Amino acid sequence: MRRMVLSLIVALLALPPGALSQSSNQDSTIAELQRQLEEMRSQMAKMQNRITELEEAKESAAVIKPSPDSILPQNQIRSAQAVRPQRNEEKSPEEATSFRYKGITLTPGGFLESTILVRTRNENADMANSYTTIPLNGSSNANLSEFRGTVRNSELSLMIQGSLGSTNLKGYVETDFLGAAPTANYLESSSWTPRLRQMWVQFDRPSGWTITLGQMWSLLTTNREGIANLTELRPGGEDGNYVVGFTWTREKAVRVTRNFHDKVWAALALEDPESTYSAAFVPSNVMGLNTSPNAASGVNLLPFLANYSNGQATTLAPDLLAKVAFEPGWGHFEIKALGRFFRDRIASTATAKGHTNVTEGYGVGFGALMPFGNRKLEVSLEGLLGQGIGRYGSSGLADVTLDPATGAMRPLRQAWVMGGVIYHRMSRLDLYAYGGDEYIGRYAFVSPTGAAAGYGSSLVDYTSCTNEVALNACNGANRNIYEGTVGYWYRLYGGEHGRIEHGNQILYMHRNLWSGIGGAPRGGDIVAYSTLRFYLP
Repeated sequence: MRRMVLSLIVALLALPPGALSQSSNQDSTIAELQRQLEEMRSQMAKMQNRITELEEAKESAAVIKPSPDSILPQNQIRSAQAVRPQRNEEKSPEEATSFRYKGITLTPGGFLESTILVRTRNENADMANSYTTIPLNGSSNANLSEFRGTVRNSELSLMIQGSLGSTNLKGYVETDFLGAAPTANYLESSSWTPRLRQMWVQFDRPSGWTITLGQMWSLLTTNREGIANLTELRPGGEDGNYVVGFTWTREKAVRVTRNFHDKVWAALALEDPESTYSAAFVPSNVMGLNTSPNAASGVNLLPFLANYSNGQATTLAPDLLAKVAFEPGWGHFEIKALGRFFRDRIASTATAKGHTNVTEGYGVGFGALMPFGNRKLEVSLEGLLGQGIGRYGSSGLADVTLDPATGAMRPLRQAWVMGGVIYHRMSRLDLYAYGGDEYIGRYAFVSPTGAAAGYGSSLVDYTSCTNEVALNACNGANRNIYEGTVGYWYRLYGGEHGRIEHGNQILYMHRNLWSGIGGAPRGGDIVAYSTLRFYLP
């Protein structure tokens, strides 16, 4: 009987609409059956459409468009954006333009940029301001301005996505042209080399666990949402070094993240270590610095050669980082922690036994993004304090100084803060303002000869820094560096062929030195940028 009923239903479903009403002899029962069957046919059609939509969403889910370096919200793309329109919908001009290749999704991105900049005081720099070497008042560079045009901040990127069962796989590479080969110059061809910014792979599980390996923004960098790559909360200006007080590095790392119901995120990371030192007196036979024998060999292997970089390659262990992020329903808030290790060595001599020194550093910090007026106004605030944390600040302050007796690296006390405001004046215009300050404490010693040692010693003599020639060679330990900046981005065009934006920015930055014998010199600089960017579609 059941088979007969099913056969009857199938036969009736196969009839064209209205077929049962052709015979005037059909009674009301058959008419009611026709109505029910047609309603069933309509429901089945809706279910089929829904199945089609779910299949398309599954294929295109979790595709991320590479984020441009501008962090204004309109310049950042949602971290889970579909790469093609749903049924019966046209593709949005701002959606990522992706293509499929052997089962994976490839999404190119980035922008082409042309910038003109003017500094009231010469830094012989490009896009990135050199905060720790702001020209001192009265020096020759303080009496020379700087004008420069550059396209080196242009970026190109590629997101690669696929799946392995229920695991989402992602790979990402990003480059710009702020690298410089030994022969690079502005004289004739301006042939600047590409520079690796990011390159990482990621395994994302439905359970909320994510593992990321490669070169990426530091876990200490504040995010806009959750703890996800490509959602970093970066200042929206044009300076290649961002803003004083901004916490960041882009280094090799292994990161593990856990998502708790899109409300709380926790992450741990091991990041590639590096350190810098500043000392008025360097003991004899100290090894492990950028001037040590191990740093003077392997020209193509070590990026911390003498006279090339202040980094050391002899750190003991990776930097240890942890972060917890909260989104209680309004705003985004973070708590961060950092642990570091420093190591150097006093070499053995005919009369003295050598020894290795190990010291530790730490840092704690916070980050917050607070929207107001239906996100028309966004306020951000972040900070970090600790010992030996200099590499994580935009200014590039030293991590450690040297004990003149033992040669041990002594972590320097440091703290910084940065705040920002972004106002979405209209759909095409964003206004922004940022301010930040970075401070580094004294750690003074007296050398065996009675001279200044350590960092920020009051025995440093500034009495001869009274004329332009003397000031050119005059230097001391930085005490604090601060900056204030304002600017805007205006979208000239946005559509399926990409996006064109124009921005202007002006900033003032100031540098103070620790006091010594005589008045400590200081310096400041005003910088103006004008940029045109074309974002790839």
